[in-house]
Amino acid sequence: MRPRQLLATVALLVAVGPVSAVAQAGADADTREVMAYRLTMPKLRQLNELYAALHRAQEADPAYQALQKKKRDLAALAGKDELTEAEGERMAKLEEEIAAAEEAEEGDEDMEQSLSAMAARMSADPRIAGALKSSGLAAREAAVIQLAFFQAALTAELLESGTIKEIPKEANTENVRFYRANKAEIATLTALGEQEKE
Repeated sequence: MRPRQLLATVALLVAVGPVSAVAQAGADADTREVMAYRLTMPKLRQLNELYAALHRAQEADPAYQALQKKKRDLAALAGKDELTEAEGERMAKLEEEIAAAEEAEEGDEDMEQSLSAMAARMSADPRIAGALKSSGLAAREAAVIQLAFFQAALTAELLESGTIKEIPKEANTENVRFYRANKAEIATLTALGEQEKE
């Protein structure tokens, strides 16, 4: 699993809604575990370090570097007023290669999404395992923190936007309140803040 797939897995779960995201992962025990988790700033700092370490691992990955070069080459060709036949063929080939690389990076959306399965996939990838070690988080705890955090953040944002009027009874009220009370400090956690924007 590539570093981005870890985050894509979480995004997939969160996308289904602020209170039912974890239920989509399968087991009621997973739902209860995430719902019972209490967020703290020290744990969010560890999660931030995990994301930062994953980003560093991705930046150092030769496959990622090659993909970025292809994107730069494509942008350079796209910026030209006129293309030679060879440049047009090169542009088409680059578009194809970039699309294939990005599709491969996204992974299989039908993968089991239980906490145990997520933790096992995270631990099996050497780069993610290294990032976990660097952050001081165990794989399962990292998965739980991510889900609890994104659920709280999404619920808080829905409240702020007026999409929902109150914290749903199924949500972890303390985590939503924690997120709202610490939103400014959370925003200073660069890697975590970048993931919120995606």
